This record gives sequence, C-alpha cells and structure tokens, in this order.
Amino acid sequence: QTQMDNLSVQATLIIGFALSMWAGETLMPLLEDDSQLCIWKSWYHLFFASVFFIFVAVCISCCLIIVSIVSYIKQAAQEAALIVSTGAAVAVTRQHLNTLNYYFVVAYASFTLSAVLLIILYVGLPSRLPADTAEHRLSELSGEGESQEGWGSELESIVELFDGTFSITCLDPRNPRDNAVRDSWGAGIAAANTLVILSMSAWGYRKFLFVRQSYKPLQLLSWFVTYQTEQKQKHDAVASLPGNRRSRIDSEVDSTDTSARGGLPTSPK
Repeated sequence: QTQMDNLSVQATLIIGFALSMWAGETLMPLLEDDSQLCIWKSWYHLFFASVFFIFVAVCISCCLIIVSIVSYIKQAAQEAALIVSTGAAVAVTRQHLNTLNYYFVVAYASFTLSAVLLIILYVGLPSRLPADTAEHRLSELSGEGESQEGWGSELESIVELFDGTFSITCLDPRNPRDNAVRDSWGAGIAAANTLVILSMSAWGYRKFLFVRQSYKPLQLLSWFVTYQTEQKQKHDAVASLPGNRRSRIDSEVDSTDTSARGGLPTSPK
C-alpha cells in the first residue's frame, strides 16, 4: 500500500511539471512567429520541437495511467483480501506493481528528455536565420520600392548587422511560404501529439481491463492456487539440494516471487 501511494504521488508531481511545459510562459515564446525562440525557423528547430512535444505527451499519458490504475488497485485489493485471501491479494498486487514501476520509469525518462530538449530549444539552437536568407528577403522587398528605413520599421525582426548582412529572428509574416510552413508543421505536431495521447489512452484502458479481470474472485483464486503450487515446488527443490548449495540458492528463491503468473494472463507492457 505504501509503495502504491508513493508511486501515485510521484506520478502526480511529474504530471504537474510536464503540464507546465505545455502551456503558459514556457510555450508562448516557442510558437510566436516573431520570437527569437520560435520553432518555425529551420528544420532542426522543428525536429527538436516535435520530439519535445511527443515526449511530454508520453510522460503525461504514462503518469495518468499510473494514477488511474493505482486508484483502482487500492480498492480492488482490499475487496479481494476480504473475499478471497489476503495472501492472494498481496501477491497479485505486487505483480501489478512491477508493471506500474516500468511505466513510471518510462514516464520519468520521457520527462527528463523533455527537460533536456526544452533547454536545447531555448539556448542550444541559433536564434536567427542565416544572413543570406534575410539578405535575399531584403532584396525582394527593396525591389518592390520600399525604402530600407520604412521596411525596417515595419518588420523589426529583421536587422542589419555591423558587417552589412541581415538576419531575421524567425518568420517573415508577409511571406506566403513561411506562413504555409508554420501552418502545416503546426497541424502535424498537433496531430502527432493527439495520436500519442489517444494511443496511450487505449493502452491504459487495456491495462485497466487486465487489472480488473485479475481481481475477480474466481480468476484470483485459480491463479493463487497455481502460484502456491509453483512456490512449494521451488522450495522443495531447494530443500533436496546438498547443504553447501542450499544456502546460496535459498537466497535467490523468494516465497513471494512475482515472476510466477500461473493462470493469470500475461500483463501487457
């Protein structure tokens, strides 16, 4: 019960930190098309941003699965302990705890990678487009009869460097191609995150059905009888060994070995 509580609390905390990466002051500079931190300016900015959003989605989804299943297991385990057997309820709960720990490792790894990618997006990538690109845009605008002074005041994101070249912070909002790239990549990132969340939700529901089935009295009793039989066979095998080997092997055999599944279906991971 204590391990379940700790796992649920830690997963809830990670959900809070991960959601802070998805909105508010963290997300706004990455999406504004005139920001030095925007993700639309090059293919590698878009690549790191896409991976960042996907890892955040995976992290939040895994943590939500953990919190939901832990809440159900707490109630189902107590009911199973009263109806079937305390030993059976504890054994099957430990088995599910191993799977939940695996989900937590995935969530924690995804959260860590998301934090690393966020640092890369903020300080590890160029904040302006290459000078030749901005200079080309300057020539296009100059050809339309706009003065450099008027053009600069109209689009402050483009500046002239001391060496005579020009740079731009992100996109030129007057360029149709830039707007098309932003819209298409934005739709792609949104679709990818939606797909990840829906897929993880379906997987979590499948896992929930498995957990619920395992706590049904007949299923749990059948599994526990097989489980006890396998454990007794292990201890009998250890007892028949010579004394010089028994102490070493006995330490490797646990009466509450959660690797034995017996009649319980294999848990999806």
